[in-house]
Amino acid sequence: MSTYNVLVIGPRRGLVNVLQKRRIRFSVWQEKDLNWPDANQLLTAPLWKSPERIRQIVRNEFATTRFSHIIAGTEAAIYPAAIARRMLGARCSEATTALRCRDKLAMKEHLYAFGIPMTRFMAESAATNAAAVFKSLGRPVVRKNRKSSGSRTLQIIHRESDLVLQHGNRNILEKYVCAPEASIESFICNGNIQFSNITDYHEKGCTNFVPAAFDAVLTNAIENLNRRVIEALKIRWGITHLEVYLAEKGLLFGEIALRPPGGYIMNAIRHAYDFDPWEAFLAMELDEPFGFPDRPRAYAAVDVLHPGAGTVIAVNGEAEVRSHPATCEFRLKTAPGDRISRRESVGQDTGYLLHASDSPAARLQLHNTFRQQFTIEVEESVS
Repeated sequence: MSTYNVLVIGPRRGLVNVLQKRRIRFSVWQEKDLNWPDANQLLTAPLWKSPERIRQIVRNEFATTRFSHIIAGTEAAIYPAAIARRMLGARCSEATTALRCRDKLAMKEHLYAFGIPMTRFMAESAATNAAAVFKSLGRPVVRKNRKSSGSRTLQIIHRESDLVLQHGNRNILEKYVCAPEASIESFICNGNIQFSNITDYHEKGCTNFVPAAFDAVLTNAIENLNRRVIEALKIRWGITHLEVYLAEKGLLFGEIALRPPGGYIMNAIRHAYDFDPWEAFLAMELDEPFGFPDRPRAYAAVDVLHPGAGTVIAVNGEAEVRSHPATCEFRLKTAPGDRISRRESVGQDTGYLLHASDSPAARLQLHNTFRQQFTIEVEESVS
């Protein structure tokens, strides 16, 4: 049995599987009531944003246990994990790092001072009126909660009359950017980037290409921006997920998360590079060495499935997709007769398809083929 004792806040299945595989003692603080049979302690409670409430839970539930490490698996877990580390004596990062990786306004204000290129922004609480916002940011305006993720709460506002300012809220307002997007995932140990992957958002919210097939100039520019952001935020360990706009006049920083990415990107990394990214993530958190590959072994694509709101009337091409030799993972969560609600965030889906090819060109061709073969037909409800 390992000498480690880990508290996982906001558990992810892949991380827990690795802890179980390595026989590392672990406890869980989660928001949803899920069963983790091997957990020493299992707490289902909100991941509060209030420092006082976080401290109260830590005192009441975990103060009598000594943890060697505390790992945040989700966006909402970052701030509670930072507070818990200090209260329980686990390894700590800079006091401001977790806050800036959780609060989009604090993040952008800090990085702007370091010269990181980004779109114009402001706190909604500081805006005087809608006309001034549109004059400063242009049209349309993007509004989102400062502590949300996965496009949750995001609004694109085109008219001044639709922007009703709420000065007591926690929103950030930004200039809209019409440009392709990508992300870069980095595994970090002792402040040094050990491995990075660039993901091409081939269709934002729907299709991720891992790794991206960008040219050397664009690849180097993304990697350089990523290094500058990680250094400015003083991120010392773990995994980061930085989103970037590929604007015509140059890269624009979107945001960075100090946790594993969603969108099944971790699954795609596994098939593209032939290593377990969850094992690597745990190694970074535990300050252990890990043998990363120096190049991809395949070119993976993830199609995140969501046909839109309505009633499913047919699923076409499922057998062809499942039997294709390039299909690595395929999960379908819906069937004819099911009612599908409107997609509120990129974290909502009705399944996913992950396939891998031996070249970027073959990947794109297969992606297009699967798009034609596999469809979920939905009948929209008549209100």
